[in-house]
Amino acid sequence: MFSLSKNIIRQALDLSPVATLIVDLKADPPAVQYVNQSFEALSGYDAGELIGRPWSRLCDTPALSSENTPAMNDVALRCHPRLGAADYLKLDLVPLYDGPGTPRYWLGTESQESGAAEQGDSEREALLSVLRDARTHLRRLDGRDAVTGVLNRRAFDDLMQRDWVLARREQRSIAVMVFRIESFGTYEEVFGRHAADACLRKVAHAISGSLRRAGDLTARYAEDSFAVLMGEADEAQATELANRIAAKVRGLAIHHPRSAYDRFVGLSYGVVSVIPDKSSTQPDLIAQAEQSRGGLSPSVPRLSAG
Repeated sequence: MFSLSKNIIRQALDLSPVATLIVDLKADPPAVQYVNQSFEALSGYDAGELIGRPWSRLCDTPALSSENTPAMNDVALRCHPRLGAADYLKLDLVPLYDGPGTPRYWLGTESQESGAAEQGDSEREALLSVLRDARTHLRRLDGRDAVTGVLNRRAFDDLMQRDWVLARREQRSIAVMVFRIESFGTYEEVFGRHAADACLRKVAHAISGSLRRAGDLTARYAEDSFAVLMGEADEAQATELANRIAAKVRGLAIHHPRSAYDRFVGLSYGVVSVIPDKSSTQPDLIAQAEQSRGGLSPSVPRLSAG
């Protein structure tokens, strides 16, 4: 007998052509903890829209708990309408245990109906490929990054220019934060492209999930970098939030054996906050934030100044 590491299991799930999700029963209320790419393609959701989302908002019945342990078949999960796909995705649910007693998770996989099984893997893969390509195209059209689902660089730059004009006219502050995943290239070398994409989605979700105001924006700004735009935030407020985000990502405990700073994936970051002069043109706020970005261990985030 041998044991498989969590990273190997996650990579296998990421590559599986069967739509798969995992619901964490310890969350209050029980919430989605993981979805693979096939699940995204067939349900119409992005991982960032699902991870952390309560199960009750996705499915009318049943309410998942550690008590209703028998496996359940053909549970209907509401799909996202963005691709005009079917209204529901049928799932088979089975409990997962991390010890004796009650289950810790529920594993949901797409119901394998006889008709779908007869079509064969090649036809299924072709369908998934078409859906993924369509989703990527739609993401580009609406200004979202194809991997993480947050804004892409072009959309972020456009919105930053808009907010700069408003801040200059109203003489209020505007803040930009830049986050970089340290040693991301070596992470991809060790675990591969699919694991790297999953890592990016987790970091994007941690960042966007930390923003509380409707006008605050998150974008994937480069291969290993994210940017955040905040209105009416001074240097102290922006730095405090950046600190919390860096700590949140460190708390995800994403194993990184070749990190130059720590055993886990972490962020370095820079912050800039300004009140535009009425006669000034827009400076390169991203470059200013980058100049203040620290290269310290992600477990001891840098308190950067604007």
